[in-house]
Amino acid sequence: MSKADFKIETPPGGEARVVSLTGDWTAIGLRDAGERLKSALKSAREIRIETQSLTGFDTAGAYALRTALGEHGDDTLFADDPRIGAVYALIRDIQPKVVEAQKATAQQKPNPIIARLARLGRRTEEGLKDLRDLNIFIGHLVVTAFLSIITPGRIRWTPLVAQMQQAGFGSLMVVCVTNFFVGAVIAFLGILQLQQFGAAVFAVELIGISVLREFGPVIAAVLIAGRSASSFTAEIGAMKMNQEISAMRVMGINPFDALIFPRLAALILTMPLVTFAGSMAGLFGGFVVVWAQLGYGPHFFSIRMTEYVPFVNFFVGMIKVPLFAIAITIIGCRLGMNVTEDVISLGRQVTRAVVQAIFTIILIDAIVAMMFNGFDF
Repeated sequence: MSKADFKIETPPGGEARVVSLTGDWTAIGLRDAGERLKSALKSAREIRIETQSLTGFDTAGAYALRTALGEHGDDTLFADDPRIGAVYALIRDIQPKVVEAQKATAQQKPNPIIARLARLGRRTEEGLKDLRDLNIFIGHLVVTAFLSIITPGRIRWTPLVAQMQQAGFGSLMVVCVTNFFVGAVIAFLGILQLQQFGAAVFAVELIGISVLREFGPVIAAVLIAGRSASSFTAEIGAMKMNQEISAMRVMGINPFDALIFPRLAALILTMPLVTFAGSMAGLFGGFVVVWAQLGYGPHFFSIRMTEYVPFVNFFVGMIKVPLFAIAITIIGCRLGMNVTEDVISLGRQVTRAVVQAIFTIILIDAIVAMMFNGFDF
């Protein structure tokens, strides 16, 4: 297939220029032929077109030719070739309108204030739509959870146990190791600062309160969010892409019963256990540093923990865990249900799931901390 080209001849004693179109004047072979022809015909007064050497001609070539000919482009140019003339006639009336529209668009300068307000309006509309979808999703999930509680026969125990193992207990090792090092770092920094005031012994209370009340639950939730929220979105999103969820609905299977409630119940049941183990690992990490730096053994550490670290800290830390589990499940599963039929959408929703889950965990932690400020028993 030869690319589009042309030859221009001026017969002796004539003012008309003869333009012989050659090659393939289509969207594939056109390239820059239209621009070159327009430059070559700037000073032409009369033009004749010959199409014997054309191998292809479509609307893209007709549009380029019409733009190059300008005021010389009329129906008489292709009187000898009705096929080419018919294609050219499709573009003849459109090209001036396109040029006028382009000029009008170029002359219009959008008001920056209006543009910002329009952008704000679009984002507000998207936010309200997202909030509405979230409320609908939570409503479906609440109804499913209520029906599953009053009628345990609805519960699918096999996926529930599988999710407990995969999403819950599968995170135990990484949560414990991370909390161990966090507890050790808290102890090291606490001792380093408290030694300046001769109060290094209070590092035990610092470790107990910070790990049991804040760091243990939050670190466990963040790690599970990064591990499980992304997997929930990816798994459900892949099923949505493959139309498996639509097939489930056709077969009369509720996706909330089969996919979402087992994940919610699994995290609610396993996250408290994983968080407790992680908190104990954090305390052990702090104890190792206290023993190594200060020489206080296990007996001293346990006495200080039981007598000077109030139980309310453990209570406040653990009461947040079910809220974290609910937030991780809702965000991960809902964004998985929002995946469309392309891989880019899946990647985008997985990223959103992790970011939104971690942000929600920090927000819930701050709200609970303010609610239980000064609470004691």
